[in-house]
Amino acid sequence: MVNQILSQLPGTKADTSRIRLLIDVGKFHLHKPGGVEADLDSSRTYLLAAKRLSDSLRVPTWQREAETLLVINCLEGGDSPLAHRLFTQLINRCRQTHDKASEANARFAFGYCMNFTTKDFPEIFANYKQAIILYRQLHDDEKEIGVLKEMASIHTNQGQLALADSEFHEVLSRYKAIHYPKLHYTYNWLATISRLRGDFNKSLYYSLQCIESMKRTQDTVSAASFYGNLAQMYLELGRQPQAVAWYKKTLTRWRQDKLPNFGMYSAANVVVSELIRQHKAPEALKLINGLVTEIPTINFIQKGSVAQSLAYCYDALNDESLAEKYYVEAMQYYKEANHDFEMSRRAQLEVGKFYLKHNQFKKADFYVRPLLIDSTQKNSLASLKDIHYILFKIDSSERNYLSAIQHFTRHKALNDSIFNVTKSRQFAQVEVQYETQKNKQNIALLRKQSKLQRSELKQAQTTRNGIVAGIVLLTGLLAVSYNRYRIKQRSNRLLEAKQLEINQKNQSLAQSNRLLEAKQLEINQTNQALQRLLQAQNQLLAEKEWMLREIHHRVKNNLQVITSLLHSQGLYLKDEVASAAIRESQNRVHTMALIHQKLYQSDRLAAIPMGEYVTEIIDYLLDSFDRADTVSKQTDVVAVELDVTLAVPLGLIINEAVTNSLKYAFLNQQRGTLSVQVVRLDNATYRLTISDDGVGLPTHFNPRTSRTMGMNLIRGLSKQLGADLTINSDAGVQIRLDFTEEAVSRDYVKEI
Repeated sequence: MVNQILSQLPGTKADTSRIRLLIDVGKFHLHKPGGVEADLDSSRTYLLAAKRLSDSLRVPTWQREAETLLVINCLEGGDSPLAHRLFTQLINRCRQTHDKASEANARFAFGYCMNFTTKDFPEIFANYKQAIILYRQLHDDEKEIGVLKEMASIHTNQGQLALADSEFHEVLSRYKAIHYPKLHYTYNWLATISRLRGDFNKSLYYSLQCIESMKRTQDTVSAASFYGNLAQMYLELGRQPQAVAWYKKTLTRWRQDKLPNFGMYSAANVVVSELIRQHKAPEALKLINGLVTEIPTINFIQKGSVAQSLAYCYDALNDESLAEKYYVEAMQYYKEANHDFEMSRRAQLEVGKFYLKHNQFKKADFYVRPLLIDSTQKNSLASLKDIHYILFKIDSSERNYLSAIQHFTRHKALNDSIFNVTKSRQFAQVEVQYETQKNKQNIALLRKQSKLQRSELKQAQTTRNGIVAGIVLLTGLLAVSYNRYRIKQRSNRLLEAKQLEINQKNQSLAQSNRLLEAKQLEINQTNQALQRLLQAQNQLLAEKEWMLREIHHRVKNNLQVITSLLHSQGLYLKDEVASAAIRESQNRVHTMALIHQKLYQSDRLAAIPMGEYVTEIIDYLLDSFDRADTVSKQTDVVAVELDVTLAVPLGLIINEAVTNSLKYAFLNQQRGTLSVQVVRLDNATYRLTISDDGVGLPTHFNPRTSRTMGMNLIRGLSKQLGADLTINSDAGVQIRLDFTEEAVSRDYVKEI
């Protein structure tokens, strides 16, 4: 667009059209993301040219606009004293000429820019309030409401969410009253406030209203930001697939502009995290490095977001020192930018999680605790939930148990508030209503197309009938002229016979129509009854499914509480044997909790995806025994979802076998490899193999007669599964278990 304007400039006359082009180019360079000095210099050059031309032509409106933009240029360039001096002169000129519109525009633009530069909020609000008074005197409702919207946005960023929510609803109501079409910006702010307050069903409703308004007005300038806000809402709600899908859409939209923007790097941050979650850390590192090469960063906020993504990648690649370097670098960049906003606070929380993971509790406390003290009102409920959980971990490690319990209780209350059944049902209802509305729109479009097609077909039939009628008429006239009298008599007889036949057929058709109408009425009544029955069944099934999810959720939470209590109890124990027993009990409880977590997070409530389940058990045990750096894992699990009655004992067997390997197979921090396989032998038979390349079993140890708790569990659970158990120690230890789905199903039915 700017290239098109520049191509027009050389051929334009020295008139108001040239002033407009010069100001448009000046605005483009002034508002480019990043505040680069070269862009500000280019902007100043074009704006000064516009000012000189408007002065020579004596056009006050363009003079004031050019002067306003030059004030903003100084403010963004960091020369606040000069900006204030020029602004005061501008306001005085506006008042001398009684130019209220230019004064109001200048005050609004000056306050808006200060919000991102000096952050002198008393002065910002003073200018905004004065602009409102002037717009009200000018009866310019649209601009007056726009100033109110910016005031509400500042209150949102300051954490005054209740006040901001009330203000944005007033803005929305007033916009609707004047039939202002672009409501999507207001809906987006309302969605953000609802998300920060943990009201996700409202957040989803306003986000969908925002996107619908954007599509309706075809104003897609801020589409990437709208998609990103919806993605963040899904992310905080724990709906990872939907969140990642919207963040990818956001990233694609930003990259199309080919301009550096914090929103783009922030979206890439989440996509990188998802790739890491899928164990694709090298691919994640390639993505962020490629993005920075394609569109380099130009300010501290963007650099901080990129450093955050690099920290994620190197942490996943087990390069702790490099990961720490980038985390600290990200914090320094955000500090240099002097921005206290949602993403910088989330980055601070991630640094705390990193240090907690590596048992550096003091450093974790340094980053996380200030979030709770200084910015409680600015944190979303989802972030606040995580802050309390990390502080629970930190206080537990320092034996500050009273504070730890308080933080854990607060974490649980927030978690249950966000993920309770009622809110989840309301959230689902909003999604269904949105999809239903879309379907109705599609149906209306199809009906319109069908009506048009029927009209065209009717017109074609009319034309054809006219041609046929003309031919028949011409033939009749020729026949009448040939033998009028004979044809008339014959026609009369034929017409009488035909009329009689038609009357008989009409009577028959009338009777058939009455029968069809009666039958149709009966069919309609039957269909309505079936539809009511189907709706009742669907509602019952939906309620049962929600209840099952909530049960699994509660069971998982209770098991987590047991795990936390065992952890706290273990801190008191000095006996290594007792501590080991506590830790093994924690691991067994975690294995069962993982089952219930998978059940309430999946679409199926009775089947577990074994690949993810096995991997998470092994990763948890490696972290629990602090052997992730010395023992490497190899997993080969067939893509299968097994019934919970089969998955629970299999998970416990894997837990016991892997625990024994980590305790006894690799002595004195010896390096080694741990392998877990699940392969399909036939349609219903599987083989589980757990092996290590450690020291093997002692010569006097007989697994069939051993009475240790671990071996008793493995043998007992194998018997419960009706499986064939084989244990050998040729090179290391190998445990093999052959089991079938049918055997477990039959045993389960017998128990019932």
